[in-house]
Amino acid sequence: MFHEMQKGFLLHSFYLRPRQPSAQQFCVHRVIAPTVKTMYVKIRRDGALGIGRATEGSAEITIGYGEAHMVAAALEKLAQTARNYRQVYHKTTDVGGGNKILFERFEDGRIKISGDRQEYFMTEEEVRDLAELLKHLPPVEVAPASDYVQKIPPENELCLTVRNGPNSVAIKLTEAALIKTAIVSSVDSRFYEEHLRIDGREMTVQRSSDLKWSLSVDGNEVKFTAYEVEALIAGLHNGILDVLMDLVKSLGSDEIADIRIKSQIQRIESETAKIMGDHRQTKNVVKTLSKFTKRIIGGKADADARTDDFIEMCKYIQSKLDREFVDPLMRLIAGTFVSVP
Repeated sequence: MFHEMQKGFLLHSFYLRPRQPSAQQFCVHRVIAPTVKTMYVKIRRDGALGIGRATEGSAEITIGYGEAHMVAAALEKLAQTARNYRQVYHKTTDVGGGNKILFERFEDGRIKISGDRQEYFMTEEEVRDLAELLKHLPPVEVAPASDYVQKIPPENELCLTVRNGPNSVAIKLTEAALIKTAIVSSVDSRFYEEHLRIDGREMTVQRSSDLKWSLSVDGNEVKFTAYEVEALIAGLHNGILDVLMDLVKSLGSDEIADIRIKSQIQRIESETAKIMGDHRQTKNVVKTLSKFTKRIIGGKADADARTDDFIEMCKYIQSKLDREFVDPLMRLIAGTFVSVP
């Protein structure tokens, strides 16, 4: 048996011998079209698309599901261009580690696509094949974040509700930040259990198997599956964002908006100093929480950046400070960052 290359096709050649002795041998050629599918396309649990080759996890180019046809069109144009071509596609979603994908064809005909700190050299056939894959993706239904997390009128600092089916629990903004952190931590585990006790409320985040999660608040349990947990994470993030932006809007943009913002910052500083007294960490904690507050409610940061800063502030209080100060500081934060009509 031997292999030949003829006109771009791989020839598998082999001989068949007749059962009866004969001097004659018959040569049979089977023509196999070349395989060009060297790039994978996957639909992730969060609904985004991953494009890569021989990689795992997040080491891939990531785009939104709704961007597939636009990227496919860019790939087809790339394959049709003979030499010296460069196109930058700016993502319309915030998935992945970057905000653009670069399509290039060099003088010598080589083709490269790069983005999200990844780059792949491809043939024309591979580019066309990838475009076809992106144009014929199966339909995907990702539950909207609002199905699981909804904003509610603030009452006793409770401003969000987590719901799945008939069961629901009301939570504070600070609790949402720590619950989201716990669930994100659990995603890469086989088993996970974390007990949170914040300002007298008992919460448990548990992953009991590959497919089952649960959130309990003061004995009330809401269950989620692996197919729902990514939307739950997004829902918690967006719920925190909505509540924070209500506060930012309430501070206004008129001439005295800066005074209102400074008043909120001063409240955090003075109340933190009262809570911690003459503790050796007081000055540093006051300074840190003041910086977080300025970034969350002041300046021109986008909503996602404000949300990330709020979550980081809650993580800082929960993980870095002496336990005696955690509850009163969480109570302060939960009350300060919620706009009460």
